[in-house]
Amino acid sequence: MKILLIFITALTLNAAGFWTLTGVEKANIYVQNQLSIVKPSTLEQIKVKMQKMLKENSILTNQQDSPTLMCSLEEINADESYYIYIKLALGEEVRTFRKKNTETFALTFEATDFIETDADAMDADILESVDFLLSQFSDLHQDDNE
Repeated sequence: MKILLIFITALTLNAAGFWTLTGVEKANIYVQNQLSIVKPSTLEQIKVKMQKMLKENSILTNQQDSPTLMCSLEEINADESYYIYIKLALGEEVRTFRKKNTETFALTFEATDFIETDADAMDADILESVDFLLSQFSDLHQDDNE
């Protein structure tokens, strides 16, 4: 019984993420593509998915001086397969608690996924991965703003 209690306690402690999205009310969207092949329509679908998720979380887009929600696609070359590193990150201007309260740019959220795919399934696999990362952002935003 003690082991079960310790296990449950450890899970709940690890459920709280390193990132906080409390008070995020606006964000601009940016997609960075470093893949050798990907359909332009897939990149547009990523933007639409990002826009939709932000809207569902009542986060305004296309606002001046907003944080940037970025989706980055990077390829690791291989012979027959494609290995793709996908990152979703929120970057924004923040003020530090240092002596002079320095203003700086910081990542205030980051989630990553690494997939192996082939040319035929690449676009669908990328979109599935983006859905996974956007759900992580959305869940954390909802938890932090309840």
